[in-house]
Amino acid sequence: MVASISNFFSWVLQLLYSLVPNYPLDIVVMTVLLKLILEPLTYHQLRTSFVISSIQGELQDIAKKYKNDPQQAAQAQSRVYKEHGVNPLIGCLLPLLQIPIFFGLYGSLVSNPNFKGLPFLWVTDISKPDPTWITVIVMVLVTYFQFKFTSQPTGDPNMQRQQNMMMWVFVIMIGFIARSFPFGVAIYWLVYSLISIAESVIIRRMVQNELENKKAAAQK
Repeated sequence: MVASISNFFSWVLQLLYSLVPNYPLDIVVMTVLLKLILEPLTYHQLRTSFVISSIQGELQDIAKKYKNDPQQAAQAQSRVYKEHGVNPLIGCLLPLLQIPIFFGLYGSLVSNPNFKGLPFLWVTDISKPDPTWITVIVMVLVTYFQFKFTSQPTGDPNMQRQQNMMMWVFVIMIGFIARSFPFGVAIYWLVYSLISIAESVIIRRMVQNELENKKAAAQK
């Protein structure tokens, strides 16, 4: 499955190259097109995450109220989810659908023979890692801000500490593996991450406005 996706992206890249004969720019265009295709999935995933984080207080009150009746608690929480139009299960499953897409695209970029010896910006060969620390530093910073913008405060000190620890583990891991990323892959990663940050900011604002409007309507 991943191999088929990889072959598809290689074909798309060659098609883009026939239109714009510049592989680094074609990687950018292909990444933007991929994000547009995945936008419905991303919207539902982020909206679910932001809404559930925003109603944590309400969910915790239900858990306390029905602490001796798990079935009643589950039913009450389901009503709250339905009221806000979210499904936690879908929010968890959607990212899994994107995993083979990511690895397929990664494989198409890593194995592309046309990248060999191709210069771009300060890098003399985009098929090899950046010999400087510039790409690593930029990828770490972008990954950090992506994590910050896509996560929500939990309101629980213990969960918040775990979330922060996971963030730093992930950021450090990206910094470690970024040293071995071919520069062509780094272009994709950076463009994808920057678009993801913009998406999370916009969707978070939309969710906040939606919840505020619901609250205002309920008070009338």
